Amino acid sequence: MNSIKTKLLLGLIVAIAAAGLACSGEKKQPEATADAATKAAAAATPEVVDVTTAAAITRNLQRTIEVVGSLAADEEVVIAAQAPGELSQLNVDFGGYVTQGQVIAVIDQRDAKLKVEQAEAALKQTMARLGMPSDLKAGEKFDPNQNADVRVAKASLDWTQMDLERAAKLVENGDVSRSIYDQAITQNNLAKARHQAAIDAVNQQLAIVEQQRAALSLAKKAITDTVVRAPISGAVKEKFVNRGSYLAVGGRILSLVKINPLRLRADIPESSAAAVRKGQTMNLTVEALAGRTFTGRVVRIGPSLSEQTRALTVEAEVGNSGNQLRPGMFAKSQLITANSAPAVMIPAKAILTIAGLSKVFVIENGKAIERIVKAGVADGELVEIIEGINANEIVATSNQEKLQQGSAVTQR
Repeated sequence: MNSIKTKLLLGLIVAIAAAGLACSGEKKQPEATADAATKAAAAATPEVVDVTTAAAITRNLQRTIEVVGSLAADEEVVIAAQAPGELSQLNVDFGGYVTQGQVIAVIDQRDAKLKVEQAEAALKQTMARLGMPSDLKAGEKFDPNQNADVRVAKASLDWTQMDLERAAKLVENGDVSRSIYDQAITQNNLAKARHQAAIDAVNQQLAIVEQQRAALSLAKKAITDTVVRAPISGAVKEKFVNRGSYLAVGGRILSLVKINPLRLRADIPESSAAAVRKGQTMNLTVEALAGRTFTGRVVRIGPSLSEQTRALTVEAEVGNSGNQLRPGMFAKSQLITANSAPAVMIPAKAILTIAGLSKVFVIENGKAIERIVKAGVADGELVEIIEGINANEIVATSNQEKLQQGSAVTQR
């Protein structure tokens, strides 16, 4: 009997406990629902991002075009022999420097001097035959009447002329026959012909004198040609012969290159070709002289663009007073197209680069607006913006990784 009562009591206790748990669950359910609603409301409210900002400013920048090119000699000449003969002197060697007019080689002069003496002797002989003064200079005229043969012919002509005049008077008076008069006329005509022939012979000899003078000048020039002088100032690029070699006319002796100034030849992209002008400055550097900058000036511009590369070839003149630069060096250069041009600048830290694209966040009415931009040159901590930003617009400079299109922001 007691056992039955005990079982009933335990069952009653379990029932009461179950009822209490059920009541407790009913009270906690509204509280859980309220918490979920609060969290959903919080998620729906956008996060306000705290950012620092800066205004896009306008600054005048130097405009340049980055190009590469090669240095070349301003002039290059091959020096050849102007007279044949043995090379008796060679005063320079490979790599040496010479100045314009410097004697760099001498060809044996013995043959040339003998030819001068021969030409002088022939000229003196002809002048003596004509009776020309030995001190008569080229270009001064010689009177043919001073020649002895001409003077003799002139005297004979004068005599026959007087004889003719006498015969004419006598024939008029009937003192001499007509045949005597005709004979006087014939003698006078013959004298005139001999006089003219003497003058023609002198003129022919004068022509020979001019020819011999020209031959003498050529012989003297041959002596001058045996002395080889540098036509330009420069360096010996290559030596073709040695002292003692026999040279024909035109035989190469050496080649010279003028290396001050040098020429820098570079190709300008088609997009920048319109900005190129003569006289513009070009700054260049070479690997062999790291840390040094050289300056050139555009002096020649190609007439057209290359059909293969679509580039415009320009040549700049680069001073090389210390001979530190060498022809053939590869040069990186900046062509200055404008010394002062307006540019929109923003801080470099405002730019985000993702997958090759550069973007910034412009702040408008408390919200972030994403813009894709095209960056230009850097100037200290600022970067030029070629496209995408206007002057005076406000850009975010911090916490950009938390921003997206339309994010609410607070500015500092």
